[in-house]
This record gives sequence, C-alpha cells and structure tokens, in this order.
Amino acid sequence: MNIKYIYYIIVALLFAVGCTTEEREVCYAEPDYATVELSSSSSTIAREGGDKMLFVATNRDTWTATTEADWVDMSIEGNSLTLYVDENSTAEERLAIITVTAGAKPDTAVARFKLLQMGVTATDLTAAGTANCYIVPTATTASLRADIKGNGAGDGNARYMATYSATLEGGSYAELIWEATFDGDKTRSTQIIVGEPFYSAEEERIYLTTGAVEGNALVALMDGSGRILWSWHIWVSNNDITTVAMNGLEWMDRNLGALNNNPDDIANRGMLYQWGRKEPFLPSPVAYAEVPTHRYNDNYELLETEEEYNALQAEIEALREVLNVNNTQRGNGTHEWLYVGFEAPVALNAPGNIEYALNNPTTILGCRTDIPLGEYVFDWYMQQDLVNSENVAMQSESQLWGTAEAGTAYKTMFDPCPAGYCVPPAGAFGTLHEDYACSILSSKWSKERYGWRWVEGDSFFPAVGNLDVSGLMGDTSERMLYWTAEYYHDLMRPLGKAATLFIAYDDVYYGIYPLVEESEAAAWYSYGARAYAASVRCVREVSNNSDTQ
Repeated sequence: MNIKYIYYIIVALLFAVGCTTEEREVCYAEPDYATVELSSSSSTIAREGGDKMLFVATNRDTWTATTEADWVDMSIEGNSLTLYVDENSTAEERLAIITVTAGAKPDTAVARFKLLQMGVTATDLTAAGTANCYIVPTATTASLRADIKGNGAGDGNARYMATYSATLEGGSYAELIWEATFDGDKTRSTQIIVGEPFYSAEEERIYLTTGAVEGNALVALMDGSGRILWSWHIWVSNNDITTVAMNGLEWMDRNLGALNNNPDDIANRGMLYQWGRKEPFLPSPVAYAEVPTHRYNDNYELLETEEEYNALQAEIEALREVLNVNNTQRGNGTHEWLYVGFEAPVALNAPGNIEYALNNPTTILGCRTDIPLGEYVFDWYMQQDLVNSENVAMQSESQLWGTAEAGTAYKTMFDPCPAGYCVPPAGAFGTLHEDYACSILSSKWSKERYGWRWVEGDSFFPAVGNLDVSGLMGDTSERMLYWTAEYYHDLMRPLGKAATLFIAYDDVYYGIYPLVEESEAAAWYSYGARAYAASVRCVREVSNNSDTQ
C-alpha cells in the first residue's frame, strides 16, 4: 500500500469519527487531491532545434519539472514551462520525457510530456501520397500523416462515408500492433520496428524507426480509451520494387508485403487479406516443401489402387499439417492474433462490419453459421444481401476495393496497396465471362516448384496458400489464390464471392470458383469467398476516379 493511499484512508477515518448526522454530507466531502494537467502530452521539434512552451494547470501553489535528457534545458515562469533544444547533429532521432510534479509528498500529482527531436535522416512516407501501406527501408526514421484514412479519396463505399468521415480525429497516442519476419523467428521479429511509434498531436503525424531486420508491421493511431482509430501496414524492405507489364497493366514484381520473388524463398509470400479489408494477415511461417499428388488420367480419374491412394493420402495429410501453421508472431506488438473461432458480428445494413474490422485488425472475421442456408453469404462484411431504398444490393455491391471496371485501376480508402498502386481490376488476369464463370489459363502459365509462372511477363506467383472462411491456414506450397477487385453480385445467388486467380486440379483458372450445390455451402467448397484471406499482387493506378457509386 503506497503512502498516498494510507494518507487518504486516515483522513477519511478522521472525518467519519467526528461527524454528526447533520454534518455527514459535509464530512464525507471528497479530499482535495493534487491535480496537474499539461496543454499537450507530446510534440516534435525540428532537427535544427528551437523552443517549445507548455502550459501547466494545477490546484497546488508549487510544481516542478525534471528530465534525464541532457540535451533539453527548461525554464519556469508563472504557469508556463519552456523547453530549449539545441541542434541534433546525429542521424538518430532522440526522445525526452519531461515529468511535471505538483504538490508536496505525500500529496502529489504527476504529468508527463514526450518531446521527439528528428535526426538528420527523417523521411516523410506520405510525400508521394497517403495510403494504408508504406514501404520503408531498414534503419530509417520516418513519419506519416495520421489525420486521414487511407488515400482519403475514393472511399469504396459511400454508405461508410455517410456514417464516418475520411478524416481522423481524437488521436491520443500511437501503438505497435504487431511485427513479424518471414522465417517465424520471434527474436528477430522484435527488430522490425525499434522502440515505440510516436504520435505528435500537434502535427497529427506518427513517427517510427525501422530496425535491422526486413519484414512487416502494423502501427495504429489510438484514442484515449485505447481504441484503434486507424492502422497502417509498414512494409520494411531494402529491395526496390520494380514493375512487370502483363495483360495491359503494370504489376509489382512481388506480392504485397513480400521481400523478394525468389521461388524457393519463404520471404516471397507477402501478406494475406480478406477481400475488401486493408488489414494484413500473416502467411504460414514454415518453409516450402513439395507435397505429393495423386495420379489422374485425362478425365481426372484416379490411376491408383485404393491401397496406394490411402497410403499416399495419409502422407499428404501429415505433410499438410506441418506446412499449414497459423502464424502468431507479433514481436513487441500489443495485440494477439485471433484466427479461428470467431464469427463476424451480425451485420445486415451498410456499412456492415467495416468499423469493427478497423478496430480489430488482428481478428479474422469468419463466416457465420447461424444464417439459413438459402441466404448464406461467404462474407465478413454483411451476412445478407438486402436491397436498400435506392435499390442497391448492399452486400454484393460493396465496392470496398473499387468498382473494378475493366480498363481502369484506382484505389479506394480500404485498398491495401502502397501509394501509386492498387488491387488489380476486373479482367486483370484475362477475360472474365459475363456470368463470372471460370476461364482456364493454363496455356499462359507454367508450373514450377512452389508456384506458377505467368509466361507473358516471366513473373513468378508463389503458392502462398490462404486462410479459409474459418481462419485455418491451408494450401501452403500447393496452391495459389490471388484477389482482384471484381466482386460477384447476383441477387439470385448471393454467395459473397470475388473473382480470383486460383488453382484447381493443377490447372490455372480465373473467375468465380463454382459452388457445386448450394447444400454444400457449409462444407466451405468455395475458393473466392470474401471471408478467405488470400494474396494480393498490386498494379499501378491508371485512373484516379474517386466516384465509386
């Protein structure tokens, strides 16, 4: 029990003993605790140095200010505290904690102020435009705008904007949500981001420093109650991004979040995304391995005996259990991953579960199983495809990643790609049939170990695998599933699906993977369900159309 607490207990008892019934209301008045508040909780100062003034509000006659930073001088005049900072000639930023104490022991109140001074090499990540993802080299001090959501332009869903604005308000501090390497090393994963990100309320910017290890991280702007207002994917890579021309679009030379595109390297996987969400999820941390397959004739009939089939199937299942691991790395991050066992909240009206997804970036929003089969939707966004007063199908035409019109490629507020890039539009991988039926593209692709190569641009697409609608990792080393912004919208069969590049029976397809019978919905026989988490290969923006509806 601390001294302050003991002191106030004694005071309360003395009041109680000396009170008469008539005086009780006065006797039990709250003790006069010391209080102190500062005009700001944090700020930054330029590398060149300068002055910062704070105002101190307290109910005590005296207060003091102290700091362990020898590069900060201070003076007190009345209720103001002035900080004097010299030039920072080093490459590193430096942080000072100023402690303001009011009152005298044991009755004291304390407030703290954080002052961050930039080093020589601070980088503005938003100089080329705002986004939900920023590419940063290792050992770099950088900042990003924290006053706007995503690119702040096309929102992807006007019904979201009818409820929430594109600007960010009420920010209190920044937080590292998670950080991860590709090899699953939980020691090295703590070296993606150095220290804690820093939020300057004065500038409405977040400052951070990358460490010695390449990888990925998520930083967030928090309000005073600890709620996430928005988060940004920090893609830490020293390998410059280039583009490859394929099918009339300029494609990134690797997956979103990957460190390279080397066929045998686990770092080529990148991040996984539920369709329409900007929050990245981690792929399996286990190295690639060849998974044996069954032998079929041209009619996809098995060529093995039952005994051979069972033995090989047992070997396949054992290897899949090793390869498909839900990745729980978080380094020094504050949030744990929730992959399995959580169903998306019931949402029947736009903007659906968008705000919930923003506030819970490490939670896979699985499909609900308590909805009648005939109305089942494979989506995290909304569970039923209701038509609103404007005769718009709210779930199927969510447009969270854009209108996906062929010939255009532009990003929305929820697009996960860096500035200048966006999720591939309709027809990105080839011709998409009007009824969304699959097009077989095998003649344009060549099978390689752990992936497939698009012959047109000689670009490799690794078999990253995916998280299914229940949040389980699957298909690692065996299959690939890549999103486009094109969504399936048919009110006669509202499946909640999107057009994808996918593998079936070792053939390459593009379109909507068919559901054989609606009665099989509960068995999750459906690639392209928007509750899946799959890979994204970004393309350059070719239009800046922000009119999404």
